[in-house]
Amino acid sequence: MQILTSAFRRPGARTALGIAVAGLAIGTSIIGGAPANADPRQFSALTGVGSDTTQDITNALAGNSNNISYLPITSSAASAYQQITSWDATGTACIATKTGGANINRPNGSTGGRKALSRAIDGGTWGTSTCGGATGKPVAGLIEFARSSDGPTAGDTGTALTYVPMGLDATSFAYYRNGGGAVTSLTRAELISIYTNGSLTVGGVRIVPCGIQTESGTKKFWQKGPLNSMTNGTEDIGTAECNLATATSYGGRIEENRPNELKAKGDSAAMTNSALCPIASPCQVIVGMSAGSFIAQTNGVSPNTTAVGVDLGRVSNNGSGVDLGFPYTGTGSALAPSALFYADANFGRSVYVVLDTLKATGVGNVNYKSLFVGSTSALCSSAAQSRVNSFGFLTPGNCGSTTLKGSLFTGNI
Repeated sequence: MQILTSAFRRPGARTALGIAVAGLAIGTSIIGGAPANADPRQFSALTGVGSDTTQDITNALAGNSNNISYLPITSSAASAYQQITSWDATGTACIATKTGGANINRPNGSTGGRKALSRAIDGGTWGTSTCGGATGKPVAGLIEFARSSDGPTAGDTGTALTYVPMGLDATSFAYYRNGGGAVTSLTRAELISIYTNGSLTVGGVRIVPCGIQTESGTKKFWQKGPLNSMTNGTEDIGTAECNLATATSYGGRIEENRPNELKAKGDSAAMTNSALCPIASPCQVIVGMSAGSFIAQTNGVSPNTTAVGVDLGRVSNNGSGVDLGFPYTGTGSALAPSALFYADANFGRSVYVVLDTLKATGVGNVNYKSLFVGSTSALCSSAAQSRVNSFGFLTPGNCGSTTLKGSLFTGNI
């Protein structure tokens, strides 16, 4: 049987020689019995863009993640065993998602992915002249789904987008301190105070919050859940000191789920040798981070951006008197999600495949439905969900549901 991997997912990526099944049960819902003379499935695959948090597990479902090859999920026999391809949130500035398709700006993050999908649905244009040609290019037919680590905006009554749950995640604060002991446990009230006021001294350690890049679903969820619906304006002011500490490609904000970028902030002169952060008592930096992504990186199934001294912290009071503990259990490279932490109403979250509602629930579209929709879809099969679990996510009880809806996003970059 020919095994097809998502070779077009990341330009320059090498395809692994081995086939890693990692003890997963593989059934017909994970790989179909495609005819031996079939053309390569990637050329007709449904293409996704967006979230950093779920890019690696989606890559694995597409056939290759972190240079490890997997059996790809496919649609049903009735829809010719269609596969998916997935483009990372970061990499080259421009991507061509389809053979013969236009070069377009790479969507970064859940918001970027949903904007690009929205333009593919409504026939609008996406991007800038950076990728050649006129500013903005039609993307209809170039993007079929978005990855998102956040749901619709509160109060959104639109129905054009359907949010299909694919996994459960949690967010906690990642921390780093250049010297001396770090504060590893905070309450939700302390986190809110830190981000509201720009810093807080706990146990003699001055803690400074850092901002996440603005298109990130993790940023939006971090403000909405753990930080109690904090506004962008308040978060901008609260994270200003850290955002100015070192330059990044995002105006000083950290690319989501990058422990190494948090360490760079904590090692900067602003945090280790300044009036507020003297050499004798360096400041500690924190940032909201996906537990699933951290677990997958630490366990070696996702590209590794972990850094010595950076870890996820404990939430000792969730605001209702519950000690959630740490977001993971285990040690070394054998971490697993904490069910208690992931189930919390403020720190736990669903992650989604976002579809055009007409494709998800309209007449026909067997390819979309057999891949993503319902508990019997390829996405929700036991084999696929076992893989999802191996990347630090838990299985949602409503996997494949099409209940959650939202409006198209505005913007073309």
